[in-house]
Amino acid sequence: MLTALLAALTTASAGTVLVDFLDIGQGDSIVIRGGGKTVLIDAGDRGSDTVRQLKQLQVERLDLVVATHPHADHIGRMQDVLQTFEVGLYIDNGMTHTTATYEAVMTALEANGANYATAVAGRRINMGDEAILTVLNPGETLLTGTRSDLNSNSVVVRLDHDDMSFLFTGDAEEPTEYRLMSRGMKPVTVLKVAHHGSSHSTSPSFVTATAAKYAVISVGADNRYKHPSDATIGRLTDNGAVVYRTDLSGNVRVYSDGKSVEFLEGALRDLGDGASLLTTPPVVDTAPPPPDKPEAPLSEPEPEVDQAAIDRAARKAAKAETKRRKQAEKKRRKSDWPIENQPPPKGRKLPTPLRVGGASWS
Repeated sequence: MLTALLAALTTASAGTVLVDFLDIGQGDSIVIRGGGKTVLIDAGDRGSDTVRQLKQLQVERLDLVVATHPHADHIGRMQDVLQTFEVGLYIDNGMTHTTATYEAVMTALEANGANYATAVAGRRINMGDEAILTVLNPGETLLTGTRSDLNSNSVVVRLDHDDMSFLFTGDAEEPTEYRLMSRGMKPVTVLKVAHHGSSHSTSPSFVTATAAKYAVISVGADNRYKHPSDATIGRLTDNGAVVYRTDLSGNVRVYSDGKSVEFLEGALRDLGDGASLLTTPPVVDTAPPPPDKPEAPLSEPEPEVDQAAIDRAARKAAKAETKRRKQAEKKRRKSDWPIENQPPPKGRKLPTPLRVGGASWS
């Protein structure tokens, strides 16, 4: 009885994390919510309704925005996002582009007042509730001479949520994958398939290395690029992954409690904003108590229950849990959120730093 009581007082699961792969056509836009923070990875193509969908999710502030690379199908609606929402920190791969779309995004970023930093492998962002974002690409040295340097230097981010993990790959191509594998690629639970499932990404060795149980492809229906590639789909399914596609499923929502994931599909108006999932109370340990001891012979008096000892143990456990939570909160506040407080990478040659909100990172 006492063992079960202590377990119930001291054992709880990680918080909830929701990942929404928005149905925005031929492009990428992903929303991560957890630990009281909201992260946006990319903002879709110029024809997408990204802002409307963010409002449907009841987003009011974006703590972090990640622009994986400056192609229009990833930052097409970023200007609107920056003009609509308060943004805490904006990161990209540090590569400039000559398009009007890119220039408009930079102008909107400066007006927004958000902090700005260049993503470099190794940066970690603590979202809380045991959810950690880690930048895996680009490295301190950018890839050059590839089929598309902008794609190959996409910001790649891994999300670890207790035992579950996600890999967000932007439009990373095979040179990116080789670099990631050379550094040691850990298996993931959910893989965001790079470059809309094109044949330039998701190589056989990368599929094997990631060993994803689930794969999500953000892609437009009947797109002119004929994405996703049949070969890419085949490699994923042959490796045991269950594949979801926004052109077939609509919005794809992944719910993680840190121990398992659950997928929901459909129009956002049917899925709702997911707020109820985020407020689900922690689940305490439900393991059955140890079996009762055999009853004592009738000739022996039944031992008295020391209720005072049980109460003392319960109070002690509750005090220890309060102390643990305070220490965890203190550690979280000293964590590396936001990453602009970290020292800049050594030896990285960056473009002229953009100064926004009175802060700069060079």
